[in-house]
Amino acid sequence: MSKIQVFAEYKIIPEKRQDYLDKIEQVSMAMEQIGVHDFDVYEGVDQPNLFVEMFHVPTVEAYEKIKRKRCDENAAPGVFWQTINDCIVGGTEKLHMWAFAPIRREDA
Repeated sequence: MSKIQVFAEYKIIPEKRQDYLDKIEQVSMAMEQIGVHDFDVYEGVDQPNLFVEMFHVPTVEAYEKIKRKRCDENAAPGVFWQTINDCIVGGTEKLHMWAFAPIRREDA
């Protein structure tokens, strides 16, 4: 089974930093429930409030499903993912997510 590496990147509104940090454990648990493995969150050392999530999913289809959940502009206020996106500078539109598949040596 191939593992897909996913990166999500966003900048948190300074005034909502603590609210965001209080929700990180919930984010980790929610991601695990939807099939994510090895979930980690990092903050930019020289760019405070810039966060990157890194995690693995088993398939591209799993990545696409997660991206839809996380980046859905139509999420109702109060829905868990929208409460996270409300902490992002520029909102959901500024949540960037990319997936990468490993290459086989013969592909290189």
